[in-house]
Amino acid sequence: MLIFEFACTDGGSAGRSLALVSRTVRELSYPYQWNSLAIYGYEQAATFAKLLYSQPLAPRLPNRPILHLFVSSRPAKHAFDYVHFHMPNPWPGVVRSILRHAALTLKTLAMISLESPMDSAMLLSQALSLHYPCLVELTIRGRCTPEQLDQAKRNYDVVTAAIPDGETSDAIWPSIPSLRRLHLICAFNGLGRSTQAEHTLISQLAPSLTHLRFTVLDLWGSKRIAEIVHAECAQSGIMDPYIELGDPSSANATSGTSTPRAHPARLENTCIPHSTTPLAIQSTFNPSGPLLKASRVTWDRVLPPAGRLELFAFQPPPVSNTDFYCSCCMDARGDRDVMRVFEALARASDGRFLYIPRRVRTVYGLEEAEADWLDRMKGLQGCWAARQELPVPRAVVAAVVSPASPAEQPVLDRRASGKRKRLTLKSVVKRLQKAKFW
Repeated sequence: MLIFEFACTDGGSAGRSLALVSRTVRELSYPYQWNSLAIYGYEQAATFAKLLYSQPLAPRLPNRPILHLFVSSRPAKHAFDYVHFHMPNPWPGVVRSILRHAALTLKTLAMISLESPMDSAMLLSQALSLHYPCLVELTIRGRCTPEQLDQAKRNYDVVTAAIPDGETSDAIWPSIPSLRRLHLICAFNGLGRSTQAEHTLISQLAPSLTHLRFTVLDLWGSKRIAEIVHAECAQSGIMDPYIELGDPSSANATSGTSTPRAHPARLENTCIPHSTTPLAIQSTFNPSGPLLKASRVTWDRVLPPAGRLELFAFQPPPVSNTDFYCSCCMDARGDRDVMRVFEALARASDGRFLYIPRRVRTVYGLEEAEADWLDRMKGLQGCWAARQELPVPRAVVAAVVSPASPAEQPVLDRRASGKRKRLTLKSVVKRLQKAKFW
């Protein structure tokens, strides 16, 4: 039985295969066939939901509990951000029906949405509206902000007059006391206005949270994120209130393992007044200076209390690695300065803060989320592991900065061998120009 239990931790492939071996193997492995399931896209989810509620219970066979569930809004071939596909109207209801069936036994859940921000908020709010008595780890990925997630949940409750399962109070989100690890992969640009949505989501959903990770998908609002992380971590004793900005190209710039730096003696005579108004209105955060002092926390805290928090992991969004410069975007966001602040926070923190270097170009997507989910099922660290930034080959950067001429472009030849005539990009353009539809 242990062999069946261990084999069925690959997302469902082993369970389907075991059911086809023989009648004896099918009956012996039946309780473990749905230990872990990975569902990709609406069609696969709708088929599985129909199976759940239309197939009669097999005689003499126990129930098949779902312990680990991975749900993606799109199949792997369409798993791209900023590529719009129409989301089927029944999608949120299908997700809710599957999760309602699995809620009583789920231990790990990963909900990955690649839809537009509002569609993602609608889909993810359905997953967060149910009560999971055994859930230990939760991963939520969407292009929406927690503020949009909150609004989608309120709209759903108003339209359907629904009360979250297991909840009788006025709380927006159901409480999951067993939840210990929460990974939020979304845009946090709403923090510039208020932290109430993030505070409500984390405090109500996971009152016993010990591990929290933020993976940011959008650079907008990065200054405010750095300010909040620094202030709340300093208040919790996770990092020094004073941080020294170092050279981002130094050896320790992206490492969070260095010991806190000692403050110079002149800091005792330095007077940096606190802001007397909410920081959303008047911010004292200046990432271009050599030393930064943590702001006073005058907002609703986002992080759990210091006595309970064991690890706070943070990964900033990717920054373009080319010579492209846009004053209206990059100056407003302060891309380079904010990255220096994030790296300085890692150097000034203790073991409870894990800085995960930004990805070079792409954001945290389906492939990485699935790999982390599988690792967590096998007892590995998964998304909570320290990672090193992968260097970008110079040839790739040079190709992006100064693209080659049409004559130097790769040929469009799909054959590995043979004497077929090779077509260059220039010749293809000429053929298209001669076409009737041009």
